[in-house]
Amino acid sequence: MMEISIYQIDLDKDENRVAFIGHEALEHYQGTSEIDSAIYEKVYEGTVDAKDLEDVFRIFNVDQPEDYRGRSLSVSDIVETVDERTGECTWHYCDTIGFKDVAFDPDKVSEMRATQITVVYMEPGKLAKTAEIGTRLEDLQAAVGGCIEAFYPFEDEVCIVCNDEGKFNGMQLNRGIYGEDGKLMDIIAGPFFICDCSGENFGSLSQEQLERYEKLYKKPERFYRQHGEIIAVPYEPREKSNER
Repeated sequence: MMEISIYQIDLDKDENRVAFIGHEALEHYQGTSEIDSAIYEKVYEGTVDAKDLEDVFRIFNVDQPEDYRGRSLSVSDIVETVDERTGECTWHYCDTIGFKDVAFDPDKVSEMRATQITVVYMEPGKLAKTAEIGTRLEDLQAAVGGCIEAFYPFEDEVCIVCNDEGKFNGMQLNRGIYGEDGKLMDIIAGPFFICDCSGENFGSLSQEQLERYEKLYKKPERFYRQHGEIIAVPYEPREKSNER
């Protein structure tokens, strides 16, 4: 058994394009062969049934643990191992052939992303609800029915994540967003959710925030034009009947 952590390059931070590059080529791409720990994120931490690094490579390509959050283990990834007797940590660069021991600073690494976050979720014509959403890009896109866009209308460090083409695609209008004066600022089309945005990644709302925003956006709204202005009217959605 081995106690390990796995770190992978966050492609959004990879300005020098060193992801999937062998160790010898690092100096050519970034001017130094030293590992830039700040562009990595932790994608796994745990104990695996492995006797050496080659076993680790096989496991994270063929039989990945259910709680693994990264890509298949590949070149440029870092595997941290912990000596079971001394507790000493060492870091190993997954190279084009085998692994190379390197210096690495885990304190500079991005926080490990949760696999799911707890949000307030709103769909057109339905009551707002607390929901669990996966943090992979495809999960976020599925929740809003397309490409995601973050909108920051609140004083809290929370945001609305919606479909950035919802209106253009003719998605059903959902809820209005209001300013401090109570005036309608915008209307969100299509499903959207509210989540924490205080860190580098979208996160879960606190219990107080869940209750507050679910109450604030509880009822769906219908929108009418009146005297040159758009009026929003909340309504109680009808439950679907099972009767024929």
